Amino acid sequence: MRVWAVLATALAAVCAGQSFSTLQQLGKGDRDGVVQLELEQFMAHVVPETKDYAVVVQLTALSAQYKCDTCHAIDKSLRAVSRGWRRQRASRRIAFATLDVDNGEELFRKMGIDKIPRLMIFPAGRGAEAMADASPREMKLGAKNSHAAGMAARLSELFGTEIRADEPIDYMRYVVGVVGVLAAAFVGRLAWRRVSASVVGRNVWAVTSITFVLVMTSGLMWNRINAPPFMGQARTGDVVLFAPTNSQQYGVETQIVATAYAVCALCVVLLVRHVPRVPSGEQRALMAVMVVAVLLLAHSYVNSVFRMKMPGYPFRLLLP
Repeated sequence: MRVWAVLATALAAVCAGQSFSTLQQLGKGDRDGVVQLELEQFMAHVVPETKDYAVVVQLTALSAQYKCDTCHAIDKSLRAVSRGWRRQRASRRIAFATLDVDNGEELFRKMGIDKIPRLMIFPAGRGAEAMADASPREMKLGAKNSHAAGMAARLSELFGTEIRADEPIDYMRYVVGVVGVLAAAFVGRLAWRRVSASVVGRNVWAVTSITFVLVMTSGLMWNRINAPPFMGQARTGDVVLFAPTNSQQYGVETQIVATAYAVCALCVVLLVRHVPRVPSGEQRALMAVMVVAVLLLAHSYVNSVFRMKMPGYPFRLLLP
């Protein structure tokens, strides 16, 4: 692998000076204990496989000019993990660090890194912390380990010790939630008194059920749990509407998919409830063909999006 070949080559040029205490001193200037690395410090204190401590490094781009919302989300999670690890006062020698593209652009280019953020694990090669395989490895950032608790759980598995994230409690979120529930209950009670039983019939419950299904199948709950950016951005600066993998998604992606599903649901409702009521046979047949055509296009679009996120999926309809 070219990434590790570059690091292995650099290792030969690295000499002494690797020190866990040095990293601790560098991290004291950060409130969460995350070491802000320069390229020389990265090569001296992180890369060598002869060190007796482990380092978790995020390769990222936090400057505002890069507009990388995912980078800031991962940075927030890593800081929560680092903060929790520092408060645990554990005896294990594990450090958390950041190498920004502004400080390591040359290394990023040599390593062929064209997608960030990345979370790299550099295990200890000797001492009590040593692992059988001290070569660097990447921790894939997916839906389960992009947030602080999931990241801490995954790192706990890798290092064989408990690592807890220190996430501040958002009291305002709970206050707003309670107030919202109480307000909704109060308004609902007032409205219920004024709504007759004839209005709250099959149509209302049908629309409510379809809306609920659309919201759930579009990925809203995943967005609420993982808080992804609303949309992505390519290296050229172009807006990206769909995340390139099936383990990620953007906020706007959920809205697009929900709209396509809503069109499919509307077409089915029209075919079942309204088309049969058209008095003229010719008009009924024409309307049925038009609705079916729209249904096929909408479903083909959803299928096309799925194929884009799952390149190996073999089936398709009208759209590529």
